[in-house]
Amino acid sequence: MSVAIFQFKKFPGTTYGVSRTANPSKVSSIKNSVPRTPFAVLVLFLTILFSPGLQAATGEKAMVVSPDSRATQAALEILKQGGNAVDAAVAAQWVLNVVEPQASGIGGGGLFLFYDIGTKRILFFDGSVKAPAKAFPKMFLDKNGKPLPYQPERNTGGLPVGVPGLLKLAEEVHAKYGTHKFPFEKLMEPAIRYAEKGTEVSAALARMLRGNARRLALLDPDRTVFFENDVPLGEGKKFFQPELAKTFRLIQAKGTKDFYEGAIAKAIAHAIRKNVYRAGLLNKRDLEDYTIAARDPIHTTYQGYELFSAGPPADGGVMLFRGLNLLSCFGISEFGQVPETYHLLGETQKVAFSNRSNIADPDLFNVPLKELLSEAWAQDRTSVIKFDRALKSDGMTIEGPERGKKRAGSSIMIADPRGNVAILAATLGDAFGSALKVPGYGFFLNDLLTDFIADPSSVKNPQSSEIISGGQRPRGPEAPTFIFKDGKPSVLLDAYGPDDPAAVLLNVIIQKIDLGASCAGAMRFPRLLVRDRALRMESGLYDQEMIRFKLILLGHDTGKEDPIGSAQMVCFDEGSGKIEGESDPRASGATAGY
Repeated sequence: MSVAIFQFKKFPGTTYGVSRTANPSKVSSIKNSVPRTPFAVLVLFLTILFSPGLQAATGEKAMVVSPDSRATQAALEILKQGGNAVDAAVAAQWVLNVVEPQASGIGGGGLFLFYDIGTKRILFFDGSVKAPAKAFPKMFLDKNGKPLPYQPERNTGGLPVGVPGLLKLAEEVHAKYGTHKFPFEKLMEPAIRYAEKGTEVSAALARMLRGNARRLALLDPDRTVFFENDVPLGEGKKFFQPELAKTFRLIQAKGTKDFYEGAIAKAIAHAIRKNVYRAGLLNKRDLEDYTIAARDPIHTTYQGYELFSAGPPADGGVMLFRGLNLLSCFGISEFGQVPETYHLLGETQKVAFSNRSNIADPDLFNVPLKELLSEAWAQDRTSVIKFDRALKSDGMTIEGPERGKKRAGSSIMIADPRGNVAILAATLGDAFGSALKVPGYGFFLNDLLTDFIADPSSVKNPQSSEIISGGQRPRGPEAPTFIFKDGKPSVLLDAYGPDDPAAVLLNVIIQKIDLGASCAGAMRFPRLLVRDRALRMESGLYDQEMIRFKLILLGHDTGKEDPIGSAQMVCFDEGSGKIEGESDPRASGATAGY
């Protein structure tokens, strides 16, 4: 397997990036039209800045951020015992498989972004799912040729399951970059303890169990593990997963080969192809043939920083970098917390986040990354954005997810004492994936094939990457991101959940880099995103009448939405040498360092 690298001695210039120089005449004209920060907005900024709980977790040697305190603690213990970022990330992921089974696990896919301090290289490994070899364009149509309704018909059962990649991803990355002190099988021990001895239902899991009780009951008529007296378990209730513990122990004893070729593989294929609700196409040969891919991370520069993210088939990093490339032409740092800043942030999403269909599995399609992230594109599209009115073009409308589609996921960030940093992003698709738990083995299978378009006739090009084909990886929204300054890590960022990660991270980066917020302040500052022709704003922005009124005058359809996104962040303070970790207050994540 080849290794995808970026070396700091050989930055790729504008190959995947844009020269970060704003147009002076445009910035000057915009500055003259932007008023000084009004009192109401200053109050908003100070309220966010000094609100309770803004102190981030700090450390001098290491930092861990994950969606659950149990996973964070497992990773921290690995680091304290001499493990590195790869060891810690893998251990934390298996714990998440136990305590957050709705979000990620060995039945799904993942992406791994890693900075190797020893070689000064940034590496990206793609463990996203693949369509089975027998997948075909019309597989999601009913007998009348109409698309199956999304939930529960299309996203439940065996049909939407892609070949899982997370387990093989973790194994191969660990084999290359983990430590000898922690063999791969040993990293499963914390997860096994939680599965065998039991652990408490978190608020996040309880909420997802309530929301998905019908789907889970369809495929689990005995309502085992997650139900009590036919009622979904509530927060704080203890639950046990002996079958999942057995699966981890089998992998410990026989290796991942048992998952992809042995008894577990047979059970997966049988559960999918013989599913009583909706049978699927994945067979044992699909599991045997699965491979992860080592790819080049994508790269851009912004305000003197070097940014790296996962590339296709994930589209989140591409969309994020397009947004930053466009914003770099306006010099937004000169504006401050004024309505024009949020107008520009919304307009940028409309322009930059379009044409996602160009992003596809690079093993099967030619993805025009240089064109998508070029300086010429950014300079050309600045003329589309007007400061006296909002764009109304339907061609630039960012539609929300399909009705019923609510993507779940997880992200683990690690900074270790050696100087390595890592982000492991994983997902099952919707909460609990396909809701299909492999009988006797205790893990859920993904529904990520629903990321392909259901009705191939709705696409003009019959060769479009949006149409499913055998062996194809679906496009995903993930955007794990490294930000470097002077060749050293400065910020780690990621977002997961149903809201567009690119939009969430664009908000955070603008607050951190352009508007000078702290790590914690950038995370907490109210966000906005564009959805269905409207600016959706969190209460902290929407309730500021001056901001909202000016946006309405500019032609925006505004609406309130709380919360927007779930993000995580690690910041490196070059002056003090300290590391700050921040988990989104909108979610239930946990940070810890030492």
